Amino acid sequence: MLNGFANVVFPTRDLQASVAAWTELLGHGPVLAGDDFAAFSGDDVRLGLTALPWVDHPLVFWQVDDVEKAHRALVGRGATPLGEVADGSLAPIGEAEVANGDPETGIVDVPGGRLAVLRAPDGNLIGLTQDA
Repeated sequence: MLNGFANVVFPTRDLQASVAAWTELLGHGPVLAGDDFAAFSGDDVRLGLTALPWVDHPLVFWQVDDVEKAHRALVGRGATPLGEVADGSLAPIGEAEVANGDPETGIVDVPGGRLAVLRAPDGNLIGLTQDA
């Protein structure tokens, strides 16, 4: 079900400063940059930076073939599905209105793929990503 690590997202409270630092470290700029997210790519590995408030520690995204199937399987094994709410934070599905993504699952369609974030029974976050 989980095919391997797809990317790691690091939190930042100053996205522009972090982009500048990682550009210097990696020797090239991001392949994607937005208001609250930037991504660097190289050797089939993607590193993300985000200023979203709910990312307060590194978040690993696992590559999956079918995000809905993997999501259902993890929920069936005790993971809690999460959705992004109006203030940009995450909440368990059913506890607040989902502002971005499917209100039933929290799965989000993004350019080039689909994403989901769940909370493992031990409290850690699990990211899932499926290429389009």
